[in-house]
Amino acid sequence: MTERIEAQPTRSGGSAAVEQLVREGVGVVFGIPGVQLMGILDSFHRGADKIRYITARHEQATAYMADGYARVSGQPGTTLIVPGPGVYNAGAGLATAYAASSPVFQISGQINRDAIGRGNSLPHEVHDQLDVVRPITKHAARVTEADQLPAAVRRAFAAMTSGRPRPAHLEIPPETMGELTAAPVIDPIAPEPLRPDPELLAQGARLLASADSPLIVVGGGAHGAAHVIRELQHHLQAATISSREGKGVIDGHNSAAIGTLFVHQRLAPVIANADVVLAVGTRFQGVGLADSSRLIHLDVDPNEIGRFTKPEVALVGDAEAGATDLLDALRQISDPSPDRSTEWQEARQQVDTAHRAAGPQAAIVKALSDSLPDDAILAVDATMVGYMCHMYLPVARPRSYLTSSYMGTLGFAMNMSLGAKLAAPERPAVSISGDGGFLFASNELATAVQYDIGSLHIVVNDSGYGNTRLDQELNYGGRLLGTELRNPDLVKYAESFGCAATRVADEAGLRSAVREMITENRPAVIELAIDPLPTNAF
Repeated sequence: MTERIEAQPTRSGGSAAVEQLVREGVGVVFGIPGVQLMGILDSFHRGADKIRYITARHEQATAYMADGYARVSGQPGTTLIVPGPGVYNAGAGLATAYAASSPVFQISGQINRDAIGRGNSLPHEVHDQLDVVRPITKHAARVTEADQLPAAVRRAFAAMTSGRPRPAHLEIPPETMGELTAAPVIDPIAPEPLRPDPELLAQGARLLASADSPLIVVGGGAHGAAHVIRELQHHLQAATISSREGKGVIDGHNSAAIGTLFVHQRLAPVIANADVVLAVGTRFQGVGLADSSRLIHLDVDPNEIGRFTKPEVALVGDAEAGATDLLDALRQISDPSPDRSTEWQEARQQVDTAHRAAGPQAAIVKALSDSLPDDAILAVDATMVGYMCHMYLPVARPRSYLTSSYMGTLGFAMNMSLGAKLAAPERPAVSISGDGGFLFASNELATAVQYDIGSLHIVVNDSGYGNTRLDQELNYGGRLLGTELRNPDLVKYAESFGCAATRVADEAGLRSAVREMITENRPAVIELAIDPLPTNAF
C-alpha cells in the first residue's frame, strides 16, 4: 500500500477521511455530534449524497446500530462519537460486537492534540483513551496528522475484514480533521481467503466419509459459508446444531436442524450419538462430546481451535474457503449418504416437545414463528422469551438472527434492529425485548421515527427483570429486591414518538398484531402484557 502526498493541499482531513470511507463502501454512519467532531461532520454534510448520517440519541445506540448493520450486510458498520464520555457510553455496544465477532468501525474525536496526555482537564479528556478500547477492539489507533488519515482508515478496514472480524477504533483530534491535506484515497484490496492445509483437509474428508452418525455444529463465523455448509449437510446427511450466533446458517425449518447450543441439555442425546463432529466458525464451548467422538474444527482464528475440546483435525481457514475445499475433497472419495430425514425428524420432535413443556414462553415463541415471514431479521434481547427464541424459534436465512453472544448485554436488541433495517430495508426487522431491556433503549424510537426506519419492536411486559426475579424466587427464598418494575403505559409512550403501537394479551393477539404491523412497514411497538413466567422454564 503506497501513497503519494502532492505538494498542494486540496481539502480538509475530515473530507479525506470521508472520501476514504466512501472508497471502503460505507453507506451509513451512526453518530452523535459534538464539539470535537465539527470538522468531520461538515465533511459528511458535503458528502451527504454518498454517505447517510443517522443521528442517534445515545452513544451506546450508535455501536448497536452499526453492529446490526454489519451483521446483516456482512460489511463493517461505522460510528462517529465524541471522546471521553462518548467512548465510555459506546463501550457496551463495542464489547457486544467484539463478543459476536462483528466488524464495527468506531471513529471518535479527541481533545486538542497538543494537550493529549497533559492532564489539563479539557472537556471529554480521558488519559489514555486508547486503553479504554483496546480490550474490545482488534485494532485501535490515534491519528494526529491529516496526511495520515486515508491510510489510517484503510488499515482499520483491512484489520476488520481479514481473518476474524472484530471492531476497530480510530481517534482524531479536531485540528487533524480541520487542517488541509493532499493525501490521496487508497483503493481497498480484498484480503485473500485463508485456506486450510490440503493434507489436513484430506484427513478431515476421510474422517467424515467414514462417519456413521455425523454432526455439524455451526457458529456465527459460518454465515458467509452457509450455502456450502448446506451442501455439506446434504452430502453427509448430517444432523446439525448451531450456537445462538449460528442460527440460520442451516435453515431452521429443515428437520436436520435439531436445535441450538443454549441451555442445551435437550440436545445431549444427539451430541452423544455423533461419531464424527464437524465444527465450523464456532468457539465450540460447552458442547461436551462423548469420549468416542472425533472432532474436526474449522475456524479462521487458530486461538479458538482446541480451546475447549481438542480436535483430531484442526483446520485453520476461512469458513467459506475451508468448507468449499472440504466438500470438494469429500466428493472425490464418497457418494452422497442415504437419506436420514426420518431419524432427524424423530430427534427434532423430541427436542421440540421438551421445549413446549418448559412453559408459556414456548407458546409465545410459536406464535412469533407462525407470524414472521422467512426473510425476517430478528434481534433478540436478554429476556426469558428471548432465551426460548434461541432454543425454539426456527430461522430460515443466514445473517438473520442477532444476539449479544457471551456478553449477555441487556437492552441492545431494539437498536440492533434499527441498524439491521437500514442494511436490508426490503426485509422485516424485528426486535424482541422484555420491558426492562426495552426501556434501556426506548429513546431511540425518536431515531426510528425521524429517519422512518420501519422496524417492529415486540415488548414482553411482565413488569420486572424476569430472569433475575426468577433467580430470587428459586434460590433466595422468594425475597424480591430490585427486580420488580413499574412501567409507563408503553402504548401511549410509543405513540408519543409517532410510532404505531398496540397492546395484546395472548398468543392469538400477538399473531394478528405482528402480521399487521409488518405489513405497515413503519416504526411500531407491540406490547405483550403477561404475568410473570413460571419457574420451570429451562
